[in-house]
Amino acid sequence: MRSCILSFSLLFLLSYHPFSSSAASSKLDEVCNNLGGWYVSPELCHSVFSSDPQSPTADLDGIAIISANIAAENATSVIADLNKVLKASTDPDHQKALQTCLQVYTDVIPNLNSVTESIKSKKFAEAENVFNAALGVPAKCDDATANYPPVRALVDKDDVYFSSVVLVAKAVSGYLASN
Repeated sequence: MRSCILSFSLLFLLSYHPFSSSAASSKLDEVCNNLGGWYVSPELCHSVFSSDPQSPTADLDGIAIISANIAAENATSVIADLNKVLKASTDPDHQKALQTCLQVYTDVIPNLNSVTESIKSKKFAEAENVFNAALGVPAKCDDATANYPPVRALVDKDDVYFSSVVLVAKAVSGYLASN
């Protein structure tokens, strides 16, 4: 009887304090599950980090650096897409709008690349400033293409995804600053 009660008690305790699998959840899970205050869902967070195979095993600083690198890589990808559209365009007004988009995305890349030093130095306010500026890039592109719906439609998807990636990077940096 005593062993039955002990077994039941142990089972009861384990149901409230389960053993964690693979040395607790990863730091990435910890971060992604705590970004709601920055309006980032765990699904969006995991989606952004799914492109980097080192994310699941990274420490907190590593996750923040990876997020900045993903943002810079995405800006580079947007530039490649914009160049393709620009080469196919024959309308001078469309070309001018696309050139503006190219310029703002090109300008943000060095800042995103340098933000890793701010993160390594625990200067999260500096990192946040870079991410805030980067969040303005799609708006500038939107403004440049607003009067050209065909061009706007071509760049909209890139702008939206870039905003999401940068929002996640900003949220991760904010999470680290608050911990």
